Amino acid sequence: MIGSKYMTIFVMVLLSTLWGCGTTVDGEYTGTIDGKDISLQFLPDGTATVLGYFPNQLAGTWVEEKTFGDPQIWVTFDGPEEKPFRLRFEFTPQGENFQLTGIKARPLGKGTKLNPVMIEGTPIFKPLPTE
Repeated sequence: MIGSKYMTIFVMVLLSTLWGCGTTVDGEYTGTIDGKDISLQFLPDGTATVLGYFPNQLAGTWVEEKTFGDPQIWVTFDGPEEKPFRLRFEFTPQGENFQLTGIKARPLGKGTKLNPVMIEGTPIFKPLPTE
């Protein structure tokens, strides 16, 4: 009886993991931040690239963050060695699009925290059409 109880719990956890309410992120998205055309690419392995926000393309990682109620996608990038910094874009899914809800940045170093970067409006990132 106890074994079947644990088996039921295991199956429920497995099914919720497989068919959970996760957001589909993979793909390339474009949007405009403060007049700059930005391209973001999300890969299935959790890596991401951004082009257009910083003079060079940056590589980083993305995660689905659920700690504040509605799920968000956080994409984090580190700047080049000659100018070390951390940059995080925070998105809220809206159908197949993503609304940029915040940008945070900080120089890399001990004891520094991510600070909000002021942006105009609420930019929407849309998927590039697939051919």
